[in-house]
Amino acid sequence: MPATVTAVDSPVRSESRDARTPLSTYLPPRLDQATAPVVLVAEDHEDSRDALCTLLDALGYRVVVATNGAEAVEVARASRPDLILMDMMMPGVDGFQATRTLRADQAFRDVPIVAITAMEGAREAVLAAGCSDCVSKPLDIRGFMQRLRVWLPVP
Repeated sequence: MPATVTAVDSPVRSESRDARTPLSTYLPPRLDQATAPVVLVAEDHEDSRDALCTLLDALGYRVVVATNGAEAVEVARASRPDLILMDMMMPGVDGFQATRTLRADQAFRDVPIVAITAMEGAREAVLAAGCSDCVSKPLDIRGFMQRLRVWLPVP
């Protein structure tokens, strides 16, 4: 089945954040969509994928999605993302294989690929596969957003 590049356009729901902290604390000014960086979210679990896409969309990034590793490689080649968020445990071609395939392609040698995984002690394995960094599930939104600034430009 051919990969589909999908843009996500979803509103931020106030119930998804800590009610004590204003959303403006976390969100920078919205990026210009014409020049906003592209983020590929490769995640097989729909709820996790939707949550990441909603957050990234709220920040103003252009988001493309893949539901498995083979699709992640296809979508990456088609969309040329500025950052790839890669679930490591996906059916078929997993995130490890997809990362190695992308790293073998000269066009993706410098693109940050960030592993997103619930595997305990996975950091060494994902870095050995070629990932730039590793983030544990469930995501700590505040910490994730701080680290996002390291990988991508944020105003």
